[in-house]
Amino acid sequence: MAAIKKEEQKAAIKKEEQVAAPDTEEQVLLKLLVNKETNKVLIAEAGKDFVDVLFSFLTLPLGTIARLIEKDSKKGPVSIGCLNKLYQGAIDLDEEYMQTETSKEMILHPKNSSEDYCINLKLNIDDIKPTKYFICCRFDCQCIQQKNLYTSTDKNCVYGKPLSRSTFLTHFGRGFVKERAAFVITDDLIVMPNSEFTGLSMLQNSGIKNTSSITEMTINLTKEKVLDLLKCALLSKSTLTDLFLKKKPLIQRSSVFSCDAVIKKNIKIILKLVFRKSNGKILFAQGEKDFVDLLLSFLTFPLGGVVRVLGGNCSLGNIDFLYKSIVDLHANTFLTKEAKKRLVDPHLAPQFNKLSKQILPIQKLRSHYYYYNRFLGLGNSIIQNQFFITDENMNNEYADYVRTDREVNLVSSNPKSPKASDNGYVKAEGHRKYVVTDDLHIATSSPISNLFLINNFKVPLHDVKEKLVTIGCNECLSILKASLSSSSALTNGLRHLLTNVKGEN
Repeated sequence: MAAIKKEEQKAAIKKEEQVAAPDTEEQVLLKLLVNKETNKVLIAEAGKDFVDVLFSFLTLPLGTIARLIEKDSKKGPVSIGCLNKLYQGAIDLDEEYMQTETSKEMILHPKNSSEDYCINLKLNIDDIKPTKYFICCRFDCQCIQQKNLYTSTDKNCVYGKPLSRSTFLTHFGRGFVKERAAFVITDDLIVMPNSEFTGLSMLQNSGIKNTSSITEMTINLTKEKVLDLLKCALLSKSTLTDLFLKKKPLIQRSSVFSCDAVIKKNIKIILKLVFRKSNGKILFAQGEKDFVDLLLSFLTFPLGGVVRVLGGNCSLGNIDFLYKSIVDLHANTFLTKEAKKRLVDPHLAPQFNKLSKQILPIQKLRSHYYYYNRFLGLGNSIIQNQFFITDENMNNEYADYVRTDREVNLVSSNPKSPKASDNGYVKAEGHRKYVVTDDLHIATSSPISNLFLINNFKVPLHDVKEKLVTIGCNECLSILKASLSSSSALTNGLRHLLTNVKGEN
């Protein structure tokens, strides 16, 4: 018996060493059907792991996308409209102009409101650390009655009691797609369930007369390849071909920048536009903090929310097709609980809930619910592992070992915690002015710097004119749309405001 126990101990130690040993890089399998004659991908066959990754792109805030696309990879750093310049402008803003000590960090590393869905993806390229939460467990503290959940880095609640428990936002299950679901993805990222795909019609529509011209490829995706997938999805109209057959992405710029969405918010922002009379090109706009807060808030918006508010037409690569595919998917059959809503109508992360000048009607997170699970430890003792999720109702499959405690509020006890100020991101003291160039680079304004800016454009002074304008929600949306697909967001988004001044003396 002693010998058997000794062998069991050796086996257990060996197992622990294997667990502790660094794993090889995670990979996801993908099968491609390729037309050898045209060297184009016809379709890809994929399971849950790949489609989860593809769908997760819609949960990424624009600020995260701006940071990721500048990372080096096989496709190299890429630019998306004015997004890179807007992000760089946020980096360049001096800390003294920011509303709080953490305002810049929030913009440059915005939280993903669906991090609980994405954190367990097999290949997750979002490198932002999960939000840590704290709870006050003192029964003599008012927090118990007020149901407060803290996102603060402080160790005390608002009543000075120690926050003795820390935890992370968690979701039951993994990812967005149900286990064992199988899909077909076209070259332009239309995702269809295997059961609804007709291969014959696809071959006929592709002009293929003989199946001998078709070949199959098997691809093992790594994180680096997923990063390139994101870049191609944002730029290319033939994403899979450009990614896997090593073609240069075919970029087609949108020529329509106005937005027909109707937003029932009475937002008015006053700007001074400086433009060329000869061609109506806006050189820069001068405005106050409300305009800068608006532009910086773009970086916090999840991509899926942007597509939705632009009416399913963001003109970014194949993102619109991907978005529509999810809209068309039957939620209960192919997607996990609440997943469809998270993808096609994503909310802002809780840290951005109180930004007073929020322009876009992106849903905010409504509720957090506090849960704990119970499992047996050594000696059959009960160990409680506490965590939070965002779903209102628990699935019956978890009812045996998970118990709902109560709904909780997200609050902050520390002014240094990553939470949006009610007054936006930048300061307004002394009626401070800012200048924003046509490609959305933000800087502070002064008479001397403005003159040097005009000089850098090498535009004759007789061709420069100013105009005071007032913009509302529709203009803000037009700027947002133009910023995603052109390098002249102000000109393309506000051109209609200059129709009566072109060519004036």
